[in-house]
Amino acid sequence: MQELTEEALSKPARSVTGYLDGLMINCEHKERGCVEFVELGLLETHISMCEYKPVTCPNERCEAVVNMADLEEHTSEVCEYRQVFCEDCGKNMSLKKYEKHGCFISKDVQAMKGVLFQMQHQVKEILNTQKEMLEAIRNLTTTVNKMSTGKVKAAPTRDPKPQGTIVVIGGDNGSVYSRCLNSVEMYSLVNQTWSKLAPMQQKRASPTAHFYNGQVMVTGGRCGVRSATRSIEHIEIPGKNVPVRALLDDLLPAELPFKCHGHKTTILNDHLWLVGGCVGSNPPSCSNAIYMTPVRSTGTFVVKCRMPKPLSFHSLEVVNGNELLIIGGSTTGYSRDAVETVLSYNTATNTLRELHPLPFPMLDIATVKHGEDVIIIGGSNKDDEELNTVFKYNLKKCECEQLPGMKHKRGECAAVISGNKVFVMGGFNNEEGYLSSVECFDLEHQVWHELPSMSEAKFKIAAVLVP
Repeated sequence: MQELTEEALSKPARSVTGYLDGLMINCEHKERGCVEFVELGLLETHISMCEYKPVTCPNERCEAVVNMADLEEHTSEVCEYRQVFCEDCGKNMSLKKYEKHGCFISKDVQAMKGVLFQMQHQVKEILNTQKEMLEAIRNLTTTVNKMSTGKVKAAPTRDPKPQGTIVVIGGDNGSVYSRCLNSVEMYSLVNQTWSKLAPMQQKRASPTAHFYNGQVMVTGGRCGVRSATRSIEHIEIPGKNVPVRALLDDLLPAELPFKCHGHKTTILNDHLWLVGGCVGSNPPSCSNAIYMTPVRSTGTFVVKCRMPKPLSFHSLEVVNGNELLIIGGSTTGYSRDAVETVLSYNTATNTLRELHPLPFPMLDIATVKHGEDVIIIGGSNKDDEELNTVFKYNLKKCECEQLPGMKHKRGECAAVISGNKVFVMGGFNNEEGYLSSVECFDLEHQVWHELPSMSEAKFKIAAVLVP
């Protein structure tokens, strides 16, 4: 009947202790999933290291209890209180707060807008197909009725063929031995045939090209896997007389201010304008400058304006007589840093303003101007997915409307416009690879049809219309 305490107990003999320590026992975390069966003497050591030991999440405000083996995954991937970094505003915050953060919501809204535009595009394609079928049935019915009454009239004459020539310059065909090209080929809109011209002196991928003073002027471009050029050269077009004035004068500067590709140029009011571009090669950096030099100059370029962010693989169109419209692009040259911005630079007042953005970030697009609209064709999105989308950006309303999509997805293709017809050449997509195909979009009837293909598949090309 004597009361016993822990202090009153005597230490057992070593033989007894050894016997007890050798007994096998389940881990005390058996109910949490541990299946280990250990000696009693090793139990304390096992419990301290057991993967099923309950531990509390160390993230502030999180009270979750998980197995020790799952702690790292919980704290870094599962816990809604884990710290995340917002690349847009540069702040650290918990995931729970980030999901209600303005930057995150803005991205979510942009992604939803992109999905909605894709859905609208699919619905429009279905409606257009139904419309074409109904129109064909009506025409057939009308013809049959007229035949039965003997009142069939001669078919109306077709619209006159577009006039002029499309010149496609340089590009990249993905070849292991010689990716960049110096080839030049020409498509006759009258005969609908392709023919090759003399090659350029310099290989060029992602250059720019313009028809000026009876010649095609080509600037910059990537000339190797890790190199670009700053040179400017001229391509003579068969049957086009170069003005005597152009032959006598040194009309254009011999070089750009730096080696670049993914840049954009235009000639406006006897001045050559250069906007953005990838400068250098390993790794490349992008320019945020808008340069200008008079056409008759010694080649000195002057920085007229700085854009808010550097840009490359954007698009450039002259609108409203003296404004440069700068559309989309990437701040680093990579798809993940694509932007949806649309900028307008007034060359007369030297002012830059931001207009209503694109439906979603995109780069590598092709554009043409048609009246008060700029047609935006193909390109890639932020996920590096090539697009077959076509948008109409109205300059007065600053609104973007989706048009029927192309038959092929085309990243880094080229486009020109003749009358109401848009011609799109080349490009790349992951399903088909490098493209030699050519598509034509009739803006009046809102339909696409295919034309004869180029002589070789390629992307990163430049194209101009020679009237």
